[in-house]
Amino acid sequence: MLKPLFAGSKKEFILINNLTKNWLDVVGKKYEKLCYPQSIRFAGKSPGTEKTATLTIAVYNSSVGFFLESNSEVILERIASFYGFKSIAKIIIKQEPRNIDSNKFTEIKLSQAQEKILQEKLEKISDKNLAETLQKLGREILKN
Repeated sequence: MLKPLFAGSKKEFILINNLTKNWLDVVGKKYEKLCYPQSIRFAGKSPGTEKTATLTIAVYNSSVGFFLESNSEVILERIASFYGFKSIAKIIIKQEPRNIDSNKFTEIKLSQAQEKILQEKLEKISDKNLAETLQKLGREILKN
């Protein structure tokens, strides 16, 4: 799933993977579906810059871009809280106009039998975040 995002080193992949998983916590529920972490690039190989990364966030409308740009320091601090250090030094906002279907983000309704199957598979998973992620994925798979 994340292969299109992965165009660099293992370090970049780990950062973008963790950001993708925690995107709701980084930008909040209101903005989660209106933008996404597009890429992470580390500065050149010169001494002192190897830990400096730039995050590019793609946004779907200008008001979200303005909000993220205005609150970039808050977003940087939220990201730093996930890693325990300031892993991202700069944020670039890239606008990608796109029509967003509001129906796409409603919860997927399954039949009782499908819901029972899904819940049986998830009941043994103790990690709440993992179970929630797998439940979303399971709903997508079962609806098709």
